[in-house]
Amino acid sequence: MHYIRLLRPAKFDATDPRRPTISLLITVTTDLGDSFLYPDFPLDLIVEAHSSAGKLTTYRAKWSAGLRVLKLEIPVIPGLKKGDATYTLNISPESHRLPGGVLSTNHVLPWTIPSTHRHVSTRGLVMPATVKMFKGVCEPVSVRTLELPDNGLQLEVEEDIGESIARHIWDAGVVTASFLAHLILDCGDASAVLPVRKDTFNALELGTGVGILGITLARILENVATIQGRILVEAAVLLTDLPEAEERAKSNIARAETALSRSQSNGSVTTLQYENLDWDEGKLGRFGPLASSRPWDLVILSDCTYNVDSLPALIGTLSALHAANLKHPNMPADAETSVILATKPRHSSEEALFGLLEADAWRYRVIKSIPLPKLGEESEVVDIYLLEKGTGPT
Repeated sequence: MHYIRLLRPAKFDATDPRRPTISLLITVTTDLGDSFLYPDFPLDLIVEAHSSAGKLTTYRAKWSAGLRVLKLEIPVIPGLKKGDATYTLNISPESHRLPGGVLSTNHVLPWTIPSTHRHVSTRGLVMPATVKMFKGVCEPVSVRTLELPDNGLQLEVEEDIGESIARHIWDAGVVTASFLAHLILDCGDASAVLPVRKDTFNALELGTGVGILGITLARILENVATIQGRILVEAAVLLTDLPEAEERAKSNIARAETALSRSQSNGSVTTLQYENLDWDEGKLGRFGPLASSRPWDLVILSDCTYNVDSLPALIGTLSALHAANLKHPNMPADAETSVILATKPRHSSEEALFGLLEADAWRYRVIKSIPLPKLGEESEVVDIYLLEKGTGPT
């Protein structure tokens, strides 16, 4: 996958009052920003600038092989002053554009791509971006909008403008969020991947980043339970990461809370929270009050195995969470801890993960291996694993 990314906030320019413009400096890059889109044919881009007065300006551009940045000058209402320049700007690829700069999960998973968009699987996928300007000043974040297969529900996740990879969406998070969201369409898949065995469900995410995976899980839990014939009375999803991720994760939780409160159809309550968790502390069993407050039915993580140096601390934290689960009241001594781990393999050294899992008595298997729709480069996959520790009931 590739991502349309702003390198700086949008700028309003009224140097010529008769021809004011909004300037965008964008790139089209991979999730880590380590390579730029190099398409065989130019990629058609479209910018929709929606003014607060209801006027729509549409601007088209092309991204060609060899580009690293692209500057766009969007003409706006002649004579417009800075104090009146309030806009929402959606930047999308023309090939799979939806209204409002939205990416549908149907375009992410190969088996759900509509017949009218089959070119996505062979030509690749580029994720749109949205930015907002208020009175001539751009917000410091861009927004990614993912449309879930749940009556067109849209999940908004903001990320930093610029090049901070800690506060950007990554491939495995998008793909795994899409995969989990589609579980609500199939009872068999739902019970195999996210079994709900009682009227409560607790999930903890490690390395949440901007929170796309954990927030998606919070949104779908009630429906996943319903399709399995369960009524979920209470659910808790706790996002965790290092302090540099806290601001953006909490902001995205705030964005999600309104949609969550509206979606609870049977009176159930889903709590979505954030807490800092450093794996060097976690491996020692040192958890914050929220992570320590309950046993976790599921631990989830994505795009967390690329840094091989951090793998021992990661596996140590997973094992410490399992040990903490067993200490909670009413937990049987043979209780299992389940983990969904998603990774886009980037280099062979990541295979050290499996030796560390085996050494710490974790069992693992691939749930799904999902090809990435990618333009102009070698094919890649996201592998989704189920990890389990504990003997389980006999």
